[in-house]
Amino acid sequence: MNNHNYSKNTHEKAATNNKLAHQLISDGFVLPDVPCTAAISEQILEKFHRRHKKVKEALGRKEIGIGSRAGYREIVQRSPGRWDIPITPEEFGIEERQTNWWPLISVVLGDDAEHSFSGVVFSDPDSPAQCWHIDSPHLSPAHRPAHALNVMLALHDIPMNMGPTEYARGSHVLTNHLCNPSLQPEKLTYQNTGTCPEWLVKDTEHKVPEGFATELAAGFCQVFDDRLLHRGLANLSKKVRYVAYFSYCQKGYSSNTHFESRQSVFDN
Repeated sequence: MNNHNYSKNTHEKAATNNKLAHQLISDGFVLPDVPCTAAISEQILEKFHRRHKKVKEALGRKEIGIGSRAGYREIVQRSPGRWDIPITPEEFGIEERQTNWWPLISVVLGDDAEHSFSGVVFSDPDSPAQCWHIDSPHLSPAHRPAHALNVMLALHDIPMNMGPTEYARGSHVLTNHLCNPSLQPEKLTYQNTGTCPEWLVKDTEHKVPEGFATELAAGFCQVFDDRLLHRGLANLSKKVRYVAYFSYCQKGYSSNTHFESRQSVFDN
């Protein structure tokens, strides 16, 4: 490739990422149209299955409730039949700054953005939809740029009946409990049946945020603002749905509502 073509491609990629960043700021989520390779998806899934087997054997008949507080460091049941096993990028064998989603992360959070969490969330066949929730609350009454982003990577084709993630478009602006006293942060960040897009705008002049969900082909990802109202839909299929996630935050930001338990499945 000559210098002219290299410069042109670099400029086009930068323009694409800036466009995606603007959409992310507006809608709270975005669907990049460049997938990762099949080898990456297969590698992540293989590493996950190895970890899952060890964790499942160690869990045995131990009780595990709903939510990170009722789970273990190695496994959480986010909602009935929806499980989350954390795995680091290093354990996946992934160099994050070489991934197809990193340029967007660096545009929004800065090139010094830090890794927060990563792993695989999977839903059993016939598992119900999650309650609407956010992953972390706002930090100030005034709306600020995202302090954390999540990447959801399809490890196989995910049709609608397998329950892809549903997003309430633009709700990241409306979930600010610091400027809306009627919103309780506990009801936003944890599973609560009363939390929904309609609840966000009750007694306000704002329109109800529209829900958006779409099928996802293997290797494609979705990126969303941590403050966006979202939920995993019901898995109505007869197969397990596997999605890898990679979460990032601005340098210096610290919050943990993802894995709050101090107990381990490997404790005696």
